[in-house]
Amino acid sequence: MTRPDDGAERPSWMGAPGYSPPPPNLAPHAPMPGAPPYPPHVEEPLPPVGATGRTSYLRVLGAAGVWAAVDLVLLLVLSGPFPSPAALGLAVGELTGVALLAALGVWPFLRSRARAFWVPLLAVLPLFVVLRVVISAVVGAS
Repeated sequence: MTRPDDGAERPSWMGAPGYSPPPPNLAPHAPMPGAPPYPPHVEEPLPPVGATGRTSYLRVLGAAGVWAAVDLVLLLVLSGPFPSPAALGLAVGELTGVALLAALGVWPFLRSRARAFWVPLLAVLPLFVVLRVVISAVVGAS
């Protein structure tokens, strides 16, 4: 309501000091004269339909395998070479089992959508460490 109809009562602010009525040919949604123009409308592309990527178990298993390889390198650096091939086989088997279980424990939480490789890599680490400590304690006790 920029202008009252003829014969209608005028609002109290119309006619106040400093009030200037809008020009008669100005549409209600148009910018004021001298205002910058509206930016042009850019048509955005539609999102892809049905393109739901998922994080595969192999991707999470690969992330757990990275931690297993890091663990094996740390074992070799900190404790030296294994005394026998059987001891090396036991360590590799233990790390393989830990990696499989850690990947299996994290994968249900990550499989809903595709993620960068660093996300499963960081998500697997806490479970890998906990399983490594628990399984090492169980294997070492027997």
